[in-house]
Amino acid sequence: MDTNLIFQAPYVEMKNLNCLWLQLTGFTCNLKCRHCYLSCNSTNKTRSFLNLDRIRKSLEEINKKDLEEIYLTGGEPLLHRDINNIIRYCIKYTNVNILTNGTLINDKKARFLRQVEIDSDYEIIFRISLDHYRENKNDEIRGKGTYKKALNGIRSLVNNGFNPVINAVNIWNENETDFKQGFFELLAGFNFEPTEINLKTIPPVKTGEYARNFSSYAENDFVTGESIKSSNPDRFDCSNSRVLAEDGVYVCPALVNDPRGKIGETFSSSPDKFFLELGPCSSCQSANKRMFGNEWNL
Repeated sequence: MDTNLIFQAPYVEMKNLNCLWLQLTGFTCNLKCRHCYLSCNSTNKTRSFLNLDRIRKSLEEINKKDLEEIYLTGGEPLLHRDINNIIRYCIKYTNVNILTNGTLINDKKARFLRQVEIDSDYEIIFRISLDHYRENKNDEIRGKGTYKKALNGIRSLVNNGFNPVINAVNIWNENETDFKQGFFELLAGFNFEPTEINLKTIPPVKTGEYARNFSSYAENDFVTGESIKSSNPDRFDCSNSRVLAEDGVYVCPALVNDPRGKIGETFSSSPDKFFLELGPCSSCQSANKRMFGNEWNL
């Protein structure tokens, strides 16, 4: 790749930090998905867990008036031994999103977190990873039995008053309309009426396990000044989001396993400007939507 690309690539400048991502469990997860762009699994301990004290100190650095949502992610965030206290702390400031594979959610956990939400002025939003509405296709990617476990988790959430969002990677590049319709028909079997906001579909990020099992970014998969004209950079996650990991601040959830995505040790020392020079940036440009954060104005 051209070493001068950083000078040629367009950039996005964050105007306000509206969405704070907390990578709670590093790359540790109870699943080993074949398309995971971070190569998360139960033995990947290459990054330590994020502790509550670090979260408190980091929140002191930012302008909490601009903060609209906090996202708890990993790995699998529900593996964090202090997850309940982290949720209680974060929900004091804004809505809290929990990005989970759903396999660790049962009725007891859902009932407890529903009470935490009721006692707060803000919402808890669950984003459940399910990559196909058919069991065999989902389990081919996420592992045998994960479909049924995720559905049980969704059922527990719905029964306790939550309105979960399904996060699906369209790994087979199926027709978007048909892909969504399959999920809507699946979710209609639960005791709530799903709408567009209950389903977030994204293309794969071609790093980590996806690169090993399927394909990786080509040399010409990057954003140029010309190609970005066909998209709206204000919809890119880096325009209003940052990620706090145990080892520092990253520009985007897609780049927390790439040292080039690290922009500082703290929020106060991190620049607002980021050049779109990396492969995953081309995925955001091609999708022309917020790949990771919620889009409520659908």
